[in-house]
Amino acid sequence: MKEDKLPVESIEELNRTLRSFPEPDYALQLPQNAKGYAVIGNCNGAREQRLINEIINKTPPFKKVFIVYEQPLNASPDFIAEHYSNPIERVITLDEMTEVTGGIINLDWTIPSRLKILLTLINAMSDECVVFFATGSFAEQVKERVRLVAHLCDKIVISLNKQKPNSLRAGWFLSHDPSMERANFACWEKVNTEEGYQYNLSVLSSDQMKQLNVA
Repeated sequence: MKEDKLPVESIEELNRTLRSFPEPDYALQLPQNAKGYAVIGNCNGAREQRLINEIINKTPPFKKVFIVYEQPLNASPDFIAEHYSNPIERVITLDEMTEVTGGIINLDWTIPSRLKILLTLINAMSDECVVFFATGSFAEQVKERVRLVAHLCDKIVISLNKQKPNSLRAGWFLSHDPSMERANFACWEKVNTEEGYQYNLSVLSSDQMKQLNVA
């Protein structure tokens, strides 16, 4: 068997693990009082959470911030305070959105009916806000997820682990997909220092990502 071919059992197993996604509901629109970001990490260690924090730190303080996680996050207030930037206060329910300056919402936004409820509630708010659509972990089917919310988002950012060849190559292939031409690619690199280690970040446009040598 050639190296570039998988046994039939492996292909069938792959098909069983891949989700099917609905068609995007283009009738849904992000309310005028909101700005949307799709921030998707494509592998374990892609630093999706850290990337969201980087963006939050550049967000005007008068705006509310909501991180909407497709995969539920159950965390204590101490964990939230340690790992998330202000104004993220806690994990909240949809009916608590008006009570906080920012929070994490566990809501599977890949289901259009649930996404519609979220957008309706945002539209009813008087406050300006920033909404992040994220996985809460990482995603293999990045393009399929982005497709569902791309029309709602001002920015699309794919978070990659630069030191994982599979992560970098997957990002490179995505950059060649016409549907991903608006995407930016956040490449994280863990670097050892005298004090321990740090994470360096470089953000590339789709065109810049295409120029990388990922062989």
